[in-house]
Amino acid sequence: MSILLDLKHLRHISLPTRPFICKCLLVVIGLVILRAIISPFLAISSSEKSFYESRALDLFPGVRKNKFVEVPQIIWGLNNQKIAFARACLTAKFLNRSLLMPSLSASLFYKEVDLLQPITFDKVFDFNKFNARCHGFVRLARYSEISDHTEPFKLQKGSGRRWTVDRDLDQLQQSRLGEADDYEVIHVTGKHPFLWPDHWPVKDYARIFDCLALAPEIETEVVKVISKIKDAGKKARHEAAISHNNKRIYGSTNLSVQYIAVHMRIEKDWMIHCKKWEQRSNSKEICSSKGEIIHKVSQITDLRRPVVVYLAVADSLLEDDSVTSGWRVGMIAYEKKKLGVTDIYDRQPYLIKSAIDFEVCSRADVFVGNSFSTFSNLVVLSRTERLYNLGKASSCGEDVGLSSYAYNIIGDDGGPQRWMTDMSDTSLQRISYGTNNISCH
Repeated sequence: MSILLDLKHLRHISLPTRPFICKCLLVVIGLVILRAIISPFLAISSSEKSFYESRALDLFPGVRKNKFVEVPQIIWGLNNQKIAFARACLTAKFLNRSLLMPSLSASLFYKEVDLLQPITFDKVFDFNKFNARCHGFVRLARYSEISDHTEPFKLQKGSGRRWTVDRDLDQLQQSRLGEADDYEVIHVTGKHPFLWPDHWPVKDYARIFDCLALAPEIETEVVKVISKIKDAGKKARHEAAISHNNKRIYGSTNLSVQYIAVHMRIEKDWMIHCKKWEQRSNSKEICSSKGEIIHKVSQITDLRRPVVVYLAVADSLLEDDSVTSGWRVGMIAYEKKKLGVTDIYDRQPYLIKSAIDFEVCSRADVFVGNSFSTFSNLVVLSRTERLYNLGKASSCGEDVGLSSYAYNIIGDDGGPQRWMTDMSDTSLQRISYGTNNISCH
């Protein structure tokens, strides 16, 4: 309906009334024009956004809330599961559907699938925070949102060498536009998501990982561990100040306590695996001994000493339990037992233990890892994303904070190679399977 009146009808309106109507029309027209001008600049606060979302109004761009994708149980290690989850999210996004909250695996078994302990996503990560952070990009849904409980459309993922990346993408495109789109739920069968062909750039994965926040009860455990590390750092500073009897050093105890986290891959299963890997790839930049790691880490000068070095290591798989000995003066190494946090880890299943260690490493002032480890790669990706958000696209030649290093690769200065994720990569291949082609930008 037009807001303008036919001017011919004004002839039938008394003269005293005409000016009043004309003024009203001018006001209405002015308000419409003003709204059209300023509406693109209006920002919606988080409280208003929650208000609208709670009423299921699609006022923002995003995926459909009444169409869903269901995936098999996600398995293997923590970071393989995170990659699989992100890949499932991006697949659902491509199909313009919400991803039904998947089941993760609390235990670590590679072949005995029947021994896997399923654990729902929201027991590890915060469901509501994920959807709030990723709003308009991807969306998680609960099974209670399904209205039509008829059989879903079964999408069989292909396998073998003939199932190429292009064939997989063609299948997804057909499912987005063809018969499958009429179904409320598309159930993906076959390979689990980590093994699906990869169609998505690193920056999309980084965005999803950035949306993951630990469930509150697990976050509490992370804070406890980091608090213990910082208490150890305060103690080291205090003892150094007393031994030197130096006011300058004692004054430094008032500075914020920093720490280095080292993902120390020297467990017996890793050493067997990486030695075979080196033989196949004809490379000498995958495995590192305890002595080599200590030597490399000692060459990092980003932080004031004394400094605590937290060793993220699978203690039960170690052949040598003396990982905290042999470190240089001013570097005080702690693992879980020495730090006094074994009770925190022992009461948790494998997946939660790994999630705690991941966050402790990700939040460290300096992180040192192995560029062929998926765990290390995802920690560095997380830290690189935070640096990019701060407007820092390089860590070369300067201390920009949140520094990361690879101890298995020698840098230009003879120490460990500075390390940032290449955010322009078109797939997650190098992060998933490792690489020695890394740099500081």
